[in-house]
Amino acid sequence: MTREEDIEKAIESKKCEVFTYFLKYCNVVEAPTQGSTGGVIPFLLWPHLKRAIRSLLKDRLIVWLKSRQIGASWLIAAYCLWYTMYKRGATILLFSKGETEAIELLAKCRRIYTHLPAYLKIKTNPDSATEMGFPYMESSIKALAATETAGVSFTASVIVCDEWILHPYAARNFLQAKPCIDAGGQFIGIFTIDKTKMNEIAVQTFVDAEARRNEFTPLFDPFDVRPGRDEEWYEKTKNSVPESALMGLTPDLYMLSNYPKSIDEALRTIGTAAAFDHSSLQAMQDNARQVLSPEWYATNVPQIDRTVTKIYRPFVLGGAYVAAADVGHGVGRDNTVLGIMDVKSGEIVCDILCNNISPANIAAPVYDTLKYYHSPKFFPEDNDRGRVLIEKLIDLGYKSWGYYGKKGGAKNKIGWHTGHNRTEMITGVVAPVNNLQIQINSDQGIEQMRDLIRNVDKEGRIEAATGKNDDYPMTVAILWANRKEVSTEEWEPHTISTLTFAR
Repeated sequence: MTREEDIEKAIESKKCEVFTYFLKYCNVVEAPTQGSTGGVIPFLLWPHLKRAIRSLLKDRLIVWLKSRQIGASWLIAAYCLWYTMYKRGATILLFSKGETEAIELLAKCRRIYTHLPAYLKIKTNPDSATEMGFPYMESSIKALAATETAGVSFTASVIVCDEWILHPYAARNFLQAKPCIDAGGQFIGIFTIDKTKMNEIAVQTFVDAEARRNEFTPLFDPFDVRPGRDEEWYEKTKNSVPESALMGLTPDLYMLSNYPKSIDEALRTIGTAAAFDHSSLQAMQDNARQVLSPEWYATNVPQIDRTVTKIYRPFVLGGAYVAAADVGHGVGRDNTVLGIMDVKSGEIVCDILCNNISPANIAAPVYDTLKYYHSPKFFPEDNDRGRVLIEKLIDLGYKSWGYYGKKGGAKNKIGWHTGHNRTEMITGVVAPVNNLQIQINSDQGIEQMRDLIRNVDKEGRIEAATGKNDDYPMTVAILWANRKEVSTEEWEPHTISTLTFAR
């Protein structure tokens, strides 16, 4: 080898200190398929991977929701290998749901290393299934199963959680990793949706990142970011999924989980994990009434703001109504929901759903709405915000209250108390909703019913999917639980037989 060649190789090695240049020398090992011979092939820098690289080099906290087989794991393997080869003292921890998966991710780092030019390689030690070290750089990559105490004794420069949604102790591991993160370390959480695990920390972190409620940078890549994937590919793949891969899902639901087309599709709950029958909810939506016209409001209830109170059916003399509310903070997050139910038909004839009016300020429109329906028995949830609403309504003169207390004892507590019984109460409306005994007219209300799931990791407990709300379902549950508190006897007018006038 000539001196010129040595100099050229030294220059190339120096240039590889830049990650994007290092990728020029990276090869991956691809399994052969009917359409590809596979084998050792150059790392292909697809456009979506360029965007991911910018984030890897710039952002400390990354949550990456992705479709399957888009090159993400190979990119992360290359990044981890480069980081330990070119940054002295680096320690990278690769977490996967089990030891086998963790070893496989580290094996990708090793395969890339194996196919590097000899002049780029530096001595490795240890070089085992679970660790790859570079003594000269005093750096290493460790593969760890995401056990309850995984990584507790390590200080890391970079933490990678691959298929984060599947980690059995994800929340606890994240808290254990937080000191590393707070000290300036990088955290990369990567996952593909599992529709039965929609309440995991991975999903919550992504949802909050999208809403800018945390410091994470969200990345999302749909199925078609990989070249060669289009609608024809999508349909062909869906129709060829083997029964063994479906694991109880339909082909459509399998594609929603593994090859989503959008963030909304990825985060959408599915019928098999949903608390309510989606076909019943669709029938409910098909039968829903529209809000009454502005002209009707102007003529009949000029005191009521149509943008706040939605009236679907006007008050009917002799009707039997019950009212309930789940009261939010009114600061743009949780909702305040008022519902008024016709207990004879099970229809929500009027509602309020808003998240931008405080409990104190919502009292006036709630009062006007209740008074229009002739002061039905009202059961507001008695949380801290509910107490504010109750006190304001008392000040306004509202007197028709529902009460709760011990069965058989004095009921002297205004409102309705929920706590550990929330799941039990919502479970109580599953059958009547599925049987269409309850009719909701609000699109947002029906959407919240769709967003309730049975969490398989919590013994099927019904709760809102991550990032979603259960304010409307809870209001419906309170209404249904108290419908029998209202008399449904038919009102009959009585003829006045005599009149006596005072003189």
